[in-house]
Amino acid sequence: MVEENDVIDFLKTQGGQATLNEVAEALNIPKYGSNSAYVILQSLRSKGKIERKGEKWVLTIPVEGTHPLPSTTTVSETQSQQTQASSDIENLMKAMAKTLAEAMKSSREPSDQWELATKPMKTEIERKTEKLSMFVLKPDEAAEAKKPLIGFPTGTFLDKFFLTPEGKPLNGIPICGQFAITGLPGAGKSILVEEIAVRVASSGHKVLFATAEDTWKSPTPRFDLQSRLKQKSDILGLNWNKIRENLFVLDTVAYPELREWSTFAETYRYLVEKEKIELAIIDSVTVLEAYRGALKYRVMELARYNQIHGVTALYVNQRSAETWDSYDMAGGIGLAHNLDGTIIVDYGRIYWQDQQVDLDAKRGAFVRIARVLDCRMCNFERRRIRVDITSDGFIRALDSIPKSSA
Repeated sequence: MVEENDVIDFLKTQGGQATLNEVAEALNIPKYGSNSAYVILQSLRSKGKIERKGEKWVLTIPVEGTHPLPSTTTVSETQSQQTQASSDIENLMKAMAKTLAEAMKSSREPSDQWELATKPMKTEIERKTEKLSMFVLKPDEAAEAKKPLIGFPTGTFLDKFFLTPEGKPLNGIPICGQFAITGLPGAGKSILVEEIAVRVASSGHKVLFATAEDTWKSPTPRFDLQSRLKQKSDILGLNWNKIRENLFVLDTVAYPELREWSTFAETYRYLVEKEKIELAIIDSVTVLEAYRGALKYRVMELARYNQIHGVTALYVNQRSAETWDSYDMAGGIGLAHNLDGTIIVDYGRIYWQDQQVDLDAKRGAFVRIARVLDCRMCNFERRRIRVDITSDGFIRALDSIPKSSA
């Protein structure tokens, strides 16, 4: 087994630096994955022993056989250089002050806030008429504007949540819709989207599944994601060969370079356009951006691309606060605003009157729930419903949808 000292010794033989590919080939280990060159180099980097400069991994600790060149500068020369540097800085500061003073003399007094706010409304537009007119859209004729509301079947209880204008089940999530699925870890979000993936793929639709929470295929005896999906397909009586034909996986655990946005976006576009993907599942959205503050922008880019290319998408997200059954999610409420709707799969204790009414339960009772919090594309069932995770690994609705009149 290759250890960190082996990598350090190799870097020393290379003058203190080498590429990832060179390390992997020299030590006969994989570039990525467990006990890979990338993992060891990152560990050394976290300890401050190496740093990355472009494609090179460079030792920060001294390399034997190399010594800094002795200084030949005398004390008087050093003092002279310091005096010259001080003089240069002083001259530079004087020049900057003179330039700033001249600029302030020639600049006009700054406008007040009202003038700044109304300035765009006072510009001349006559010369720009042709250019500006291209931005103005008009509704199509009635025949072209009419488009039916179509459901994309998932084969799960989600299909009954979305309704036609007449209040009937749409029998699917709105086609080309972009929906967040949020809730606390362990609520059943991943279990739900895994079932959706195998059901949709077995029905002949192309599915892209991007995972950041578990490895797709492990060389160890680990019960990995592929094994769990195979088990689900067997329990549901689905055709595994059909699923193999239509399911495409992006494993960001085995291939960490996919966590870089540009690489992920290019791979995602390649797959969508080459295979004509119809459903995309992102589990979870943290794969798109490490910095939570910028997560909503990545989701917005992906959602707009999917809308243009006709891809229905589900974005699994984690609840970020103690308050359950709410918009609190990683990336903030701004992330939800970029999508077409929010589906909650969560658990907690009942405290509010509307929760007691929906779930027919007493205050303080512990429940698992599923609900659609919002949807801009169509009507939807607003009531919370009870769900539970079965012993064979599925999440199932315990209440009828819509609510039984009996």
